[in-house]
Amino acid sequence: MRLTTLRITSTRTTAARVDRNRLVLLPFPDIGTLVTTGEAWQDRAAAPGEVLTRTHAPADTGPLTTRLVTFTQVHVNYATRAKELNTPQPPAPRLLTTPVDRIVGDRETIRLAPAPDIHWGVELGVVIGRETSHVPVTKALRSIAGYTVVNTVAVPGRPSVVVIGPQLVTPDELPPGARGLTLTATLDGHPRQKANTSDLLFDVATLVARTSTRTTLMPGDLITTGTPAATGTGRLHDGSRLTAAISGIGELRNTITH
Repeated sequence: MRLTTLRITSTRTTAARVDRNRLVLLPFPDIGTLVTTGEAWQDRAAAPGEVLTRTHAPADTGPLTTRLVTFTQVHVNYATRAKELNTPQPPAPRLLTTPVDRIVGDRETIRLAPAPDIHWGVELGVVIGRETSHVPVTKALRSIAGYTVVNTVAVPGRPSVVVIGPQLVTPDELPPGARGLTLTATLDGHPRQKANTSDLLFDVATLVARTSTRTTLMPGDLITTGTPAATGTGRLHDGSRLTAAISGIGELRNTITH
């Protein structure tokens, strides 16, 4: 199943199911709200609803969720990133609980104060679908609601802007643990990042299991699996265009403004 949040007006969003060439509206303001309704959320996501054809559907999607209770990032999870930072490959995942300034979606403008060093980069996002605590690696994938694309844009020392979307893809639509997916990112149309989720130093199941020992994960929580090398190639300026994409999931396009 593929789910998204549609921006109906400047102030209204709605959850929707993507059914091939049509969109089915769901009675929730966003996908995050849908996932937090309980373990039967997938039944609610599959329920009948008002149908929009592609030709009549809104062009823009909003963020999949408007609220993150827990947002966990992996500091270094690609060998290329460790080499870029001139640091040894970590023996275990280093998990960061990241403060969030705001959450935005595809095609939204990201307003930032001018700064010489702005961090960003494409990441595979893992959305939790059930309450999870101290789960073993062998059962960790059962806790996942789905996968999405994330681009976390941050000035060091300040809360991050989290771009998330454009779809939540349930695990049955992708390889186990979302392995074998290509990640790419461009800046002003120029390639900056390319990697594959099979190159993760710590796979999705390991990250979910490890995170669940630090905190009880709740439906709608987000874990990002780390960004590959080359995020520091090219400075962001007023008008910079960022694109972050993962094969089989989708693409995020955003513009920076000061």
